[in-house]
Amino acid sequence: MTNTARQRRPKGSGSLRHIDGDRWQVTVNVGGKRLSRVFAARNATEANRMADAVRIELHAARERLTDTKDIEREQRQSWTVERYIAYYFTEWAPYHLANTTRERYSQITKNQVIPHLGKMRMSEVTPADLTAMYAALATKGSRRYGGTLSGQTIWTVHSVMRAIFTFAVDIQDDFEKSPASSKAARPNVSRNGRTPRALDVSEVERFVSLAREKAPGIAVPIMLAAYLGTRRGETLALRWCDLDLLKCELTVSRSVTQTTDEGVTVKSTKTGKNRTIPLDAHTTGELKAIQRAQRAQRMRLGPEGWRGATSPADDYIATTPLGELIEPDFFANSFRTFTKQNKLTHITPHVLRHAWVSQMIALGFDAVTIATMTGHSPDVLMRTYAHAFDRRKHEAVNALGEARKAARAHG
Repeated sequence: MTNTARQRRPKGSGSLRHIDGDRWQVTVNVGGKRLSRVFAARNATEANRMADAVRIELHAARERLTDTKDIEREQRQSWTVERYIAYYFTEWAPYHLANTTRERYSQITKNQVIPHLGKMRMSEVTPADLTAMYAALATKGSRRYGGTLSGQTIWTVHSVMRAIFTFAVDIQDDFEKSPASSKAARPNVSRNGRTPRALDVSEVERFVSLAREKAPGIAVPIMLAAYLGTRRGETLALRWCDLDLLKCELTVSRSVTQTTDEGVTVKSTKTGKNRTIPLDAHTTGELKAIQRAQRAQRMRLGPEGWRGATSPADDYIATTPLGELIEPDFFANSFRTFTKQNKLTHITPHVLRHAWVSQMIALGFDAVTIATMTGHSPDVLMRTYAHAFDRRKHEAVNALGEARKAARAHG
């Protein structure tokens, strides 16, 4: 048997493969893309002859596609800021931003960016234009009902613009560089908003008791937020299957969001990670009482009247009287009404979470321990609650000083 040496194919000619019968496949690499086509030929000789024509057609098809993309890119380079923002929210945001973040960014561009820069071409926006917009947002009357935007909000506007230009420059390659990345374009305002005053333990207890009396429809999620330090969406998403009464622990594994486009959705936590929060005896007792009352209500209404889960274990801990999930918007609106009627508008769901963290710091617990229960990373917790940890540092140094004093006295 004679071995016939294979002839090396010219570079770029790709490969030819016999599939079966009269079916053949030619494959080529064009511009880093692997393209293939199946065609019919009676034998190898005819297949080799036809393959050359197929390869030429594949190269031509790729070039036409590239030309089309270049034309689209050229068209986008002439778009206004308003049109490019719409493109960003269509092509990128739905796949890379959380629902609530996307809706917030959309509102920011609609209310703050488009009125100032919407008619300009994207290609013409300069760092000076962005700086002028931020300065205008910081002037009186920039808000719908008068007043000025907070420094933190203006920095958020800057973050949104930076995200949109990053998409345009790094992802789409429509422009050479982003004006939002320039130091000259950064807002000349403080990004540190006013830190809410941390409620002490007695204030939180009074607030929870008042909610039971004045706002029974949302008293349960208020109690959960105050005693667990959970975020609003996490609080509303808690189910009875998350509760382990033997270990006195509650697992936070999901969150509820609500947007205009998608309505109410249940997803993972903000960090995408589960965490476990230990329960003290009082909170455990409160949860047992809530569970008994809910199951009694479930029995009264029966299978046809109860609109919760099929299994009691899958019911939400905080529900409407019919067993339904309490929607985030309903909770937020009810909370505002309750605090306004009782002249407690300085308290928000986030303030309850802030109070929980601040109280833990005041009791002397370290950032790592607290972060495992709040879902923060320790460095974010340290940065966000630096003021509270600063007080603890003084207490720590004073305690060490007392210890040294005692050691010297006994020396």
